[in-house]
Amino acid sequence: MTADYVKLFKNFNFLYIWSSQILSQLTINILNFLILIKLFQETSSPIATAMLWVSIAIPAIIVGPFASASVDLFDKKKILIITNLLQAITIFVYAIGNLSSIFLLYIIAFTYSLLNQFYVPAELATIPTVVKTESLSFANGLFLFTQQGSMIVGFAVAGLLKNFIGFRSSIIVCSLYLFLAFLSVLKLPSMRPKVKIRFKGFEDAFAEFFLNIAKGYKFIRGNPKIFMPLSLLIGIQIIVAVMAVNTPIIAKQLINISLDFAAALLIVPAGVGALVGSLIIPRMIKKGVRKIRIIKFFLITIAISFFILSAFVGSVSQIISLGLTMILIFTLGVSFMGINIPAQTFLQEKTPGGYRGRVFGNFWFLTTIANIIPVIMSGLVSELFGARFLVFLIFAIFTIVYFYVNNYSTGLIGNGAKN
Repeated sequence: MTADYVKLFKNFNFLYIWSSQILSQLTINILNFLILIKLFQETSSPIATAMLWVSIAIPAIIVGPFASASVDLFDKKKILIITNLLQAITIFVYAIGNLSSIFLLYIIAFTYSLLNQFYVPAELATIPTVVKTESLSFANGLFLFTQQGSMIVGFAVAGLLKNFIGFRSSIIVCSLYLFLAFLSVLKLPSMRPKVKIRFKGFEDAFAEFFLNIAKGYKFIRGNPKIFMPLSLLIGIQIIVAVMAVNTPIIAKQLINISLDFAAALLIVPAGVGALVGSLIIPRMIKKGVRKIRIIKFFLITIAISFFILSAFVGSVSQIISLGLTMILIFTLGVSFMGINIPAQTFLQEKTPGGYRGRVFGNFWFLTTIANIIPVIMSGLVSELFGARFLVFLIFAIFTIVYFYVNNYSTGLIGNGAKN
């Protein structure tokens, strides 16, 4: 295994694209938290933070299909160069401009997300171009590890950066990271499409994307054993988004800690828990523990964790509340993986080969659409009734889901010996 990674690290083209990914992932996580905290400090409104997520999601819905199709029609190197440079310029211009404008925060988030719709698919499509087939699994593993690790590091240092060098300087650091990412991809080889670009070809690719969504949705709705696990996966992503946008009000109302350190104390434990879960859950499945048992166990664990969070955190001393919250958030990170991994594995096993691309390829697109209303509603609930009620509401939802799964598990994940 070590020899395989050594081969990768000797591949300069891989190192260029990997460096770009590290810098881009760090930037987006630092930037998201900085903007989230800035919004809440200026408005004290959970609805305002919820609308931040919506401004990030809209480009994925409107431009996502268009951007994904463009990757196969243009030089991927040029896409990477242009998007990195434009993102760096966008962030830098904001940093030297009027930082007091709330509206500009949404514009920055929207613009960055818009450019990211082109950058991410180009980045992923570059990997098999610069890496040999036998090294692909190791390259993908490093990219996935970087994605999780940069979330932990990015959220951990965002508050520290803001606290020690200020908001404006932190934004300038983000623009510097993106400029370094731009310099990194400059050294990549040209990756022009093998076929001549035709508008009709692009139009067909765009139309085919939505046709695949329609066919995939019809297939999913007609197969309960596909529909229910996929619903669980989407549901988990919704809760993650809800918790993320409501982190400031949870930190303020339940724990009473500085917002600058909220990510390091609340979000990082979730990321660490997810990493731990990604290690232990596959081992449980490999040892023969049925996927449905794993899902049931972690559903009730999530419900109990949210109940404790709503009932006790904030009712005891601040130190105990903080320690208890960090333990619960870590547990939630493990538990979310305890649902994601077995549900996704089951889907991969049961989805016919001809439909896997339609089911999994459009998963994030469908998740983004499904997230919008719950995220906005969560901000409204927090605004009107407070963070404690929102957390209790999530507990109630997971309790209902647990009893449904417990009673109708055959429709969710089959009860065969391997399931």
